[in-house]
Amino acid sequence: MSDATLTLDLVWLVPLAVLATWAVALLLMPLARRFGWLDQPAARKVHEQPTPLIGGTAIFIAFFALSYALDLLSLPLLLGSAIVLSVGVLDDRWELSAATRFLAQALASLVMIYWGGIELHDFGRLAWDGVLSLGPLSVPITVFSALGVINAFNMIDGMDGVSGSIFVIAALALTLFLSGSDGLLWLSIGCVFGFLLLNARWPWNTRAKTFLGDSGSMLLGFWLAWAFIAAGSGPEPAIAPMTAVWIFALPLLDTTRLMVVRWRRGKSAFSADQNHLHHALLLAGFSVRQSWCFLMLLSVAFASVGIAFELTGTPEYIRFYLFIGTGLVYLKLMQGVWSQRRLFGRSLGEAVGLHRSSN
Repeated sequence: MSDATLTLDLVWLVPLAVLATWAVALLLMPLARRFGWLDQPAARKVHEQPTPLIGGTAIFIAFFALSYALDLLSLPLLLGSAIVLSVGVLDDRWELSAATRFLAQALASLVMIYWGGIELHDFGRLAWDGVLSLGPLSVPITVFSALGVINAFNMIDGMDGVSGSIFVIAALALTLFLSGSDGLLWLSIGCVFGFLLLNARWPWNTRAKTFLGDSGSMLLGFWLAWAFIAAGSGPEPAIAPMTAVWIFALPLLDTTRLMVVRWRRGKSAFSADQNHLHHALLLAGFSVRQSWCFLMLLSVAFASVGIAFELTGTPEYIRFYLFIGTGLVYLKLMQGVWSQRRLFGRSLGEAVGLHRSSN
């Protein structure tokens, strides 16, 4: 597909995907209320009213219906996505164990590897000016990497608009390096934006009308893992693996910090709490909309660094060491925020009153 053809196709492809997901979500929302497929308010959550958990299902239906109609359907992607979504739906309803979720995610990752042909063969010139080949560790490290992206994305999904927006930012960043040939990636951007029309704090939304749920956040995490690994592997990779890391930096840094904190406290790394960056912003008195905008600016900043490194050909080992340094700074800053209970000069309030109806 030429760039000119793609430009013309995007004129209707993306808006069509936006419209399709928005329409499917509106159809599913009454059904979710009827059958109790709702996320109930709780002390650690931001929302104040029972909210339908159909965002992921709406995106899945619209994406694969359109990909079939447009002759873009990928059967390996469909099967892997169905596995992740199905387990996520069950988890939304009955809170499955972490082991069950990991097993399903690993199975979907193996579908990606053995049927989809998407696999990491090396880490690029990660630690020195030579390719760090994975050899026989290729499959397990690919599965581990995919699980890392899926669960980091799942864990950052805690406030209106955040996870969907991070997906759109990351996917748009990837399109810069794919020569406009990946129609499925553009289709996913349109579908997720259609969901965001009902989820993010736009001027016409005083609250989210639907959530992704674990089903949706794991689905989008799987799609990002697929896209990152596909772009960063193969005989002529579109990006260096470290570029994907920078594009996805915010979920990785936030999740890594939380896992370290939980381990130190003797808790499960995947237990729920109120220690995310978005919790700190809300406790500091920022509204949901203000917190969302700040997180999106931070995500764009990280992605821009990754894009700049890729475009300028910055050695990969330099990108790696700079990311490690950035991670250590982030951990130190957030440790100070929670120990001093201050953020941007504001005192953090008590976590009990976390619900916010303000925009």
